[in-house]
Amino acid sequence: MKKWIGLVLLGAVLGTGSALLAVRHVGGLGEVRNGPWATPLDGGGVGRGMYQRAAVAVAATLALSRQEAIYFRAAVDSQGAALTGNCAYTVHGPDLPARWWSVTLYGSDHYLIANPQRRYSYASANIARAPDGSFSIAVGPETRPGNWLNTVKTPDIVLLIRLYQPASDAAANPASIKLPAIDRGACA
Repeated sequence: MKKWIGLVLLGAVLGTGSALLAVRHVGGLGEVRNGPWATPLDGGGVGRGMYQRAAVAVAATLALSRQEAIYFRAAVDSQGAALTGNCAYTVHGPDLPARWWSVTLYGSDHYLIANPQRRYSYASANIARAPDGSFSIAVGPETRPGNWLNTVKTPDIVLLIRLYQPASDAAANPASIKLPAIDRGACA
């Protein structure tokens, strides 16, 4: 009897462990990389399997299909180094091919980072732009002029771009989109 109980417990532990591993790492399967940014091929689409649905439920609640929205996530800068709230970054690039877009700063736990400014993102509707239409966002713990997101020295940070109603060629080939660079500056 003890042998059966041990086998059942072992099966439960292995099953739960493999499910958690699959859910946490399913985002790396079927991903499109574009510089430091990555997006699932169809995080919110109807053809998702059970593990991808579980991963979206954990990390991207209410994700839409690629024709409605594209979500790009960056946890590294343009040189491949992990993003950290102790460093200053400049996120800069051209206007993005969507009806509406945003760049949002998160902690690695997928939650917004509380800050005194209560500023968590910039969007196509409220970002200051250069005369050519490009934009630049300062990200870091020290106050900077213009578009600035305060990391409050959070150890691990993540940037997320949302493209709502993306251009049809962008939805068809997310790897072809000219996305912003993430350049690291000084670190504390």
